[in-house]
Amino acid sequence: MNEPLIFDIALGRTKPFNMTNSAIRCPFCDVENLTNILDKKGHMIWLMNKYPVLKNTWPTLIIETDDDQGEFSLYSHQEATKILSYCIKKWQETMSSKEFKSVLHFKNHGPMSGGSIRHPHSQIIGLRDYDYREDVMSQHFEGWLMYEDQDVTITLSQKPLIGFFEYNIRFKPLASRSQVTLRLQQTLQYLLNTMAKRSQSYNYFFYNIEDGYYYIKVVPRYVTTPLYVGYKIVQTCDDARAELIKQELNTYLK
Repeated sequence: MNEPLIFDIALGRTKPFNMTNSAIRCPFCDVENLTNILDKKGHMIWLMNKYPVLKNTWPTLIIETDDDQGEFSLYSHQEATKILSYCIKKWQETMSSKEFKSVLHFKNHGPMSGGSIRHPHSQIIGLRDYDYREDVMSQHFEGWLMYEDQDVTITLSQKPLIGFFEYNIRFKPLASRSQVTLRLQQTLQYLLNTMAKRSQSYNYFFYNIEDGYYYIKVVPRYVTTPLYVGYKIVQTCDDARAELIKQELNTYLK
């Protein structure tokens, strides 16, 4: 088991926060004053995180678009595919470095997602002495089969990391980015209209657990169950509910 990462609370308190207050100026819209830029492609900008709150890490973020109020599931398929392809490429580039034990790639959306900036962006963080794969294993991506085609398999976790509903998108590293994007967008559309209907919040996380596949875990966000907070007791649904979710989800997976 890994030791906890150290979070710089004092620095964290200086971060801008406009997730729920659009009156606060968005730093990602002020492109001319962005610093420590690593790469650009169209409206996408990969740069160092100005607030490196996690100790002994290499924190970066990708500004995905110039649309401050955008949301990944609502972009055109072509635009979303460009974004996802770019983000995966930069994640792969970071993983190829021998500097890190593991590399995180994730996205926050909505006021309950743990994010601070509304503007669409994702994060890539190199961890120098922390391997998330010590705590995240293949069993966390197994579960009820929701959908499967030649490029993508979608399951609902029977052994989730937190619970209740964690959707796992499995694909080969060379799988069609267009198809992966399509299934991710459709899954998010389903979540925002069902599980996260009230909170309008979600996270998705990328994993390379070295079994020949990449995974995206899509998690609707709401108040975390007290059983998990107090006892780390994970909960999920029963077979009947899983079957209903499969039927509902498949109306989006067309």
